[in-house]
Amino acid sequence: MIDITGVPSVDSTVANHLVQTVDASRLMGATVIVTGLSSEIAQTLVTIGVDLTKMKTIGDLQGGIEEAERLLGYRVTMMMQAPEQTAAK
Repeated sequence: MIDITGVPSVDSTVANHLVQTVDASRLMGATVIVTGLSSEIAQTLVTIGVDLTKMKTIGDLQGGIEEAERLLGYRVTMMMQAPEQTAAK
């Protein structure tokens, strides 16, 4: 997962490095999820011609974690705590 939430802006050089990182990771068998794309950065990536079909993008880090868990087949469930047993007197 690559989180770019704190990245204020993206130019063609940064976008190229991001794409190369995603491509290299995919060549090694990883699924890459990019999170934290602001609308401004998304617009910039589209404007400069980055192929976003190569990237799985999720709006925020929490959503990215949930997507990673889904891809890995994990399921989060809530467990009820058993009532405490009282000690025999």
